[in-house]
Amino acid sequence: MKNLFVLFCISLLSLNSFAGGHITKEDKEKTIKCLGHYAAISFISADQIEAKDLEYALASYKVARAYLKNEKVNEEEINTGVNKVVDELIGQPFNKERNDDCNSFIYKLIPGSKAEIEKMRGTLE
Repeated sequence: MKNLFVLFCISLLSLNSFAGGHITKEDKEKTIKCLGHYAAISFISADQIEAKDLEYALASYKVARAYLKNEKVNEEEINTGVNKVVDELIGQPFNKERNDDCNSFIYKLIPGSKAEIEKMRGTLE
C-alpha cells in the first residue's frame, strides 16, 4: 500500500511538471519576434498609424505575452528578445505585411486569441 501511495505521488508530480511548457523553440522565437514587432508599433507617431492598428498591436502583445508566460518561458528571455527586436524596428514605419504575418501566426498558435484580441482592442473603427 505504501508503494502504491509513493507511485501515485510520483505520477502526480510528473503530470504537474508537464502543465504548460509545450511550446516549440521555433514558435517561442517567432512569438518573441512578434512581441517585439507589436511593441515597436507603440513608438510610431500617431500621425503615421491608424488608431485601430495600434489597438490591435497592444492587445496582441498582451495576449501573446500571457501565452508565453503560461508556457513557462523565462521572463528575462522574453524581455531580452523583445528589446532586441524593438531596437531593430524603432523608427521604421508601420509594416502591414509583417503585422499581418504576426497576426496570422498568433491566431494559429494561441487558441481563441483572435476573439480575445478583438474583445480587448476597443471599439474604434
